[in-house]
Amino acid sequence: MKISKILSYVVLGVGILGAILWYVMSSSISGLMDQNGVSEARELPLDVAGPSVSPLYSLTLIIFVITIVATLITVFSTLAKNPSGLKNTLIGIVAFIVVLGIGYVMADGVETPLKDGEVLSASGSKLVGTGLYAFYFLAAVAVGLMFLSGIKKLIGK
Repeated sequence: MKISKILSYVVLGVGILGAILWYVMSSSISGLMDQNGVSEARELPLDVAGPSVSPLYSLTLIIFVITIVATLITVFSTLAKNPSGLKNTLIGIVAFIVVLGIGYVMADGVETPLKDGEVLSASGSKLVGTGLYAFYFLAAVAVGLMFLSGIKKLIGK
């Protein structure tokens, strides 16, 4: 049996399990909302909603970990088969680290009060700002490259 067929069955099984857990969670959340007299699920206290949400949350974490491990195995096996691709991979990693460094330098670290009464530390605020600046920069580069590619296609035709 081919690996792709096995993976198809695994994906089908996980999808069915996710659908069952979603149905169970959704029906129990509706009942909990009626019992507690709230109109939205986010208004439910965490200790009330936790038991019905945790199986789906656990499945999500398991799928996330499996996806990360499968991705890392694929990447490293491809790099082992083609060592010349290692140079391009390292260039991409270094470029990403440079973008994060620029974002870190540009970000401000200010203590920020949160809605629940907690306070986000200055270093936490700086890391959030770093992520936002890096996202904005990478999004601008992606949009610019798509625009440039469209112009090249128009000129080339």
